[in-house]
Amino acid sequence: MTPSSAPASVHFTEVGPRDGFQNLPRSLATAVKLGVIRDLLATGVDRVEVTAFVSPAWVPQLADAETVCAELGLGAFGERVRVLIPNRRGLERALAAGARRAVVTIGVTDGFNRRNVNRAVRDSLAELAVLCDLAAGAGAQLDVSLSCAFGCPFEGRVDPDRVAQLACACTEAGAQEIGIADTIGVATPPAVARVLDRLEARGLAVERLSLHLHDTRGLGLANALLAAQAGVRRFEGSVGGIGGCPFTPGATGNVCSEDLLHLLASLGHPIAADLGRYLEVAAGLEAILGHRLPGHLHRSGLWNGSPLADAAPVSGP
Repeated sequence: MTPSSAPASVHFTEVGPRDGFQNLPRSLATAVKLGVIRDLLATGVDRVEVTAFVSPAWVPQLADAETVCAELGLGAFGERVRVLIPNRRGLERALAAGARRAVVTIGVTDGFNRRNVNRAVRDSLAELAVLCDLAAGAGAQLDVSLSCAFGCPFEGRVDPDRVAQLACACTEAGAQEIGIADTIGVATPPAVARVLDRLEARGLAVERLSLHLHDTRGLGLANALLAAQAGVRRFEGSVGGIGGCPFTPGATGNVCSEDLLHLLASLGHPIAADLGRYLEVAAGLEAILGHRLPGHLHRSGLWNGSPLADAAPVSGP
């Protein structure tokens, strides 16, 4: 994609309360989830993905989706709150709970899509237009997240042309935002560039693209930097770096929201979130979960350029 000349503002979606909480070994109390969600919204971040309307048998950690939405009061936040859905039944539940924005996941490969939602990709695409119409009829917006856009745990490498083809098909079906997801954390900057180039070649507007990155192999921020320089202005991340793909052994989680927001701000892109408040949320979440989170900034803090008061004597290079 053609690099952008001016640092435009970025739109950020926080996915921790959904993508992060669904991967915890135990379910958090609803009141605890709501506290974290409200704190995240209070940072001013553009959007928070708060839960998923999936089968409790598959994801028991999010079995309280209706309760979370009811107690949060979705009407007060409009499209600043988003929920994930797997199918029509999930969308109907979400709309009944007051959701005004939802995202449906479609795997780029049949192998992943069958494991994730028990159907072929073509069947998910066939249903997508119906879902978009259903959402529009209720005054809601529907986004699509294309999972495993850079690699699949069951089928291996993914052809960038396949990603571009599906992204265009989703747009034609009526999806609003098209998320390109590195679900198993195998993307590299050259791979991101190839996918973005294919999307541009097919005429997909960069304004409709969102990038969902994982930091499984330590390249999350490098991939985001490449994408930002190529003109992508919509990103997703997870507070503290929690979460990850349950099908990926050793996955270390999503790219950390506050680390990514810090990177984007350092490039001159205005961000809506208050980074200082974000760090407080991440530190509080670390205390709630009782273990160290993958993110960096909530431990090191923001630097204003002044000497560090607690700096130790230098004894080496």
